[in-house]
Amino acid sequence: MWPQPCLPPHPMMLAETRQSQLTAAKKKLKEYQQRNSPGLPAGAKTKKKKTGSSPETTTSGGCHSPGDVSLGWPGSWGQGSQNQELEVALDSSSVTINQLYENIESLVRVQWEEKKHHIHRIQELERSFSELKHQIAEPPSPVDPAGTSEVEQLQDEAKHLRKEVESLDGKLQFQMENNQALSLLKQQERLQEQEERRLREEERLCEQKERLREKQKRQGEQGERLRKQEDRLRKQERLRKEEERLQKQEERLQKQEERLWEKEERLQKQEERLQKQEERLLLSQNHKFDEQLAEPQCDLENLNNKNKSALLLEQQVKELQEKLSEVNEMVTSAPSKKGWQAGTSLWGGEVPGQRQLQLGGR
Repeated sequence: MWPQPCLPPHPMMLAETRQSQLTAAKKKLKEYQQRNSPGLPAGAKTKKKKTGSSPETTTSGGCHSPGDVSLGWPGSWGQGSQNQELEVALDSSSVTINQLYENIESLVRVQWEEKKHHIHRIQELERSFSELKHQIAEPPSPVDPAGTSEVEQLQDEAKHLRKEVESLDGKLQFQMENNQALSLLKQQERLQEQEERRLREEERLCEQKERLREKQKRQGEQGERLRKQEDRLRKQERLRKEEERLQKQEERLQKQEERLWEKEERLQKQEERLQKQEERLLLSQNHKFDEQLAEPQCDLENLNNKNKSALLLEQQVKELQEKLSEVNEMVTSAPSKKGWQAGTSLWGGEVPGQRQLQLGGR
């Protein structure tokens, strides 16, 4: 009897040994990439995550894997989109790993079925060979030479079958090794394609992050320009309000000066009237005094009364002159010299009675 070959494990038991198989496949993939893929980036290096079995790569060009990217963006609006992108990348990685597990299980299941079929064929051949061997082991009966030749023929056929079984066993072993190598090669190719896709995805994420940085930089510069423009507008608005306030204040001062000039004009006219009245009184007093001197007798009491009235008039004239001098001081002490000049220009030159007021003040 031929030794019974060991059956492969059932597919339900593959979940326990999947980690070890995946580790061996990764090791073989690394060796295959080192032998057959010299064109990979020299800065690429693999590292294993502590919590998983999928290899992660980081390139020396400044782009990191999704698990190693730090979300240090200024502002809170870009961090959510980056987290979503990283979550999508992690989900795609987990989906890829699950697909890889399923592919490995399907390949092992197919290989197990093929091996089971070959083992069943070997068992059938072994049964046939055992029957022939049993027939050969029986003691030969005394037969004629024709029967002896039949036994020899059976022995030759048994030898031929034994050689055929050995050949089939070798072919089966070679086919199993070939199938295993092909499945491993296909698995390595799929892993390489997945690795290339992941690298392209990382490059795309890096480009997208660079675009986001440039966009944030442009937005910051635009915001700075807007702030400067707002500052200029606020300064212009303050200057405009200040000019309006000064203009209104100047108008109020001009109106006040006009009122002062009108008051001064009224006082000047009143002074002129008083001067004329004083002149008339002086003329009348002189005339009466002449008449009284011409008369032989004069009434001293009436003369004294008239003198008193003249003194009263002179006192009133002095009071008016004092008021005029006070008005002149108020006008000369006005806060705007421009308003004073504007007031003088209203009269077309010097204000009438100004020289008389100055003389009266002296």
